[in-house]
Amino acid sequence: MAVFAAVTVAVAGAAGAARAATPDVSIPERSRVCMMQDTVMATPAIPLSHGGRTYYGCCEMCKAKIAAEPARYTVARDPVSGAAVDKATAELLSVDGRVFYFESGATRGTFRSRLAAPN
Repeated sequence: MAVFAAVTVAVAGAAGAARAATPDVSIPERSRVCMMQDTVMATPAIPLSHGGRTYYGCCEMCKAKIAAEPARYTVARDPVSGAAVDKATAELLSVDGRVFYFESGATRGTFRSRLAAPN
């Protein structure tokens, strides 16, 4: 719950008070996510192979980042459960262009419903 609260505050702070009430929420195509910056891209991202899995980045610098610090860029925390999830296989959700990673469709659904709930 604390992770979700921190994420909600971050999204609300970044989006501003007016947008926080109605954030732009969607399930992005995995190939349009820069997994190094956790953002949705307007065009397909660059596929990056690491450990037999495919991650996506927006530039050559992303390729260098994943090679140098794979644990930092291939794993995220599910904001509902707190579980570590592999970005290559996690369920995705975009909130105002920022991507969140989930261990299951159920935790993604919980997160999404909390965003829609009145404060």
